Amino acid sequence: MKKSDLLENFKKKLSHLSNTDSIASFELILKAITESLEKGERMEVRGFGSLSTRIRKPIRGRNPQSGKAIELSERKVPYFRASQELNQKLN
Repeated sequence: MKKSDLLENFKKKLSHLSNTDSIASFELILKAITESLEKGERMEVRGFGSLSTRIRKPIRGRNPQSGKAIELSERKVPYFRASQELNQKLN
């Protein structure tokens, strides 16, 4: 599912809101999630799961064109953990 598909479902479920209001609400939710992760905070949605960041250690990589070794610095990556309720629905 793409962002546009998710937005369409969001608009259908909130048909009492205008098109502009539903788009603005959707964008605000995504912005809140992004800002929370940027600050290093954990975000939990009950019944769905939690989002947090994890730190990846620096590694030595290779440039595929030249074969030259390069150092990749430490970085943050998003991490999602599904809730038990979501896991039960999927299995």
